[in-house]
Amino acid sequence: MKNFDAGDLDFRALRTLKLVRDLGSFTAAAERLGQNQSTISYAVGRLREIFDDPLFVREGRGIAPTPRCEEIVAGIERLFDQLAELAEPALFDPSAASNEITISCNHYERSVILPAVIRRLRAEAPNLKLRVIQARMEGHRQLQKGQCDLLLSPVAAEFDGLFRRRLIEDRYVCVLDPSNPLASGPLGFEAYAAAAHVFISYEGTWRPSYRDLIEARGIAPRMVIDLPSSGEIGRLIAGTDLVATVTKLIAESFDDELVIRPGPFDSRILIHQFWTTRTHHSRVHGWLRDLVAEEAARLERAAARLQPREAKAVSD
Repeated sequence: MKNFDAGDLDFRALRTLKLVRDLGSFTAAAERLGQNQSTISYAVGRLREIFDDPLFVREGRGIAPTPRCEEIVAGIERLFDQLAELAEPALFDPSAASNEITISCNHYERSVILPAVIRRLRAEAPNLKLRVIQARMEGHRQLQKGQCDLLLSPVAAEFDGLFRRRLIEDRYVCVLDPSNPLASGPLGFEAYAAAAHVFISYEGTWRPSYRDLIEARGIAPRMVIDLPSSGEIGRLIAGTDLVATVTKLIAESFDDELVIRPGPFDSRILIHQFWTTRTHHSRVHGWLRDLVAEEAARLERAAARLQPREAKAVSD
């Protein structure tokens, strides 16, 4: 890079560069910004001259960032986050916060944790804007690329600048209709193996730990329905002989008429929240992380006090 002058840098051009990198397309960036593609090309062209690097190269039918571009975008993210922190008041007041925060998670976290978090946000930080995106198995990559600020996930990872905090532990249970013969009496491995099951494949991106436990015993349950998530299970098993294996807190959200029984195994799931150095020192992000942890702990304590629903269902 020759004769570099920080005054040559245009913050809008830097933001445009980051958007092109994130979207992988000049056209997509132009559509997102409501500008002509030539305007995007000009902004990136100026940055190519300043940084003395092509920034993007052709890859198949698309474009790919150069290693130098990735370094520059990482610096842009740090710069913008530092400026955002400077704009925050010395004494943080949630009621005055108007930030937009992006959380990446999947169905479990959206169904179990986020409802309580959102109620708190509406009461304590009504001007804060929350954007929720689908994590699947890409959550940690989204964190690294700055596409999300906070990740709620059972998937572990290790890389420089990653922080994590335990949120909640849940266990797997079986859900049945009261008319199912298996709704009364012990649900052992033999009965579990013979049952007709609803499986959740999570679109091939997640394998629940209970599957490993039952397969280790040589048991291959009979799958009748395969679903991408647990959201519809309650309605689908009502009035049928199907058995679904889901987490306890998900099961408690289903119709009260359904029976919840312990499975013939002890299998659990542990959810953490993850973030990076990019938001680690931000007061508003720290406040939100504490709020999420508080609500998750409250949910976990409440779940521990829940009585088995199957006793009530059987007596009916």
